[in-house]
Amino acid sequence: MRTSTKIALLFAGIWFLGKYCFFYFQVLQTTEKYPIQVMWNILCLLLAMSIGSIVEKRKEVRSESSALGDIKSILGIGMIYTLVVGGLIYLYYAKIDPAYNENQIAVIQESMEKMVNNPEELKKFKAERPEFEAYSKEEILEKSAESIRPWYQASTVMTISLLGMLMLSVINALILTIIYRRVLFRQPRH
Repeated sequence: MRTSTKIALLFAGIWFLGKYCFFYFQVLQTTEKYPIQVMWNILCLLLAMSIGSIVEKRKEVRSESSALGDIKSILGIGMIYTLVVGGLIYLYYAKIDPAYNENQIAVIQESMEKMVNNPEELKKFKAERPEFEAYSKEEILEKSAESIRPWYQASTVMTISLLGMLMLSVINALILTIIYRRVLFRQPRH
């Protein structure tokens, strides 16, 4: 197994350990502080890609390297991290903390109940969405609950996370390649 692969797996493990500690000690579990957990994932991804690629870059012959090869190598590290963390995200939301998604649904339903109980907001809501014009308050609440539930399943959270980490991996690979080729591993001009 390549060293960069081991580093990607190491940082995926570090991310999961941090995520589990946040849950176990009930730190950063509120909706307002949840973006900090997302930033934790972004940091671990960036560290895995940068440290793993530096280790690989130090081993290669600089005259034989190309920018496309660097991007491919860095992106490979990011993909390993992304796939492992995607699976761990599914595990986390399906088995460890399934209540988080249920709480998110409850918060949204509570705000919908406040909206339908306020005549002015209900009128505005129906004006913006003509398909709800003939619906009663209860039917609006039922339809909104049906529409939000699929977004808060472990598989959906995993899929969205995979897409986000994939895009971030591509961006990181491009930026790291530029930094490595222009600053850190600059080849002397003849």
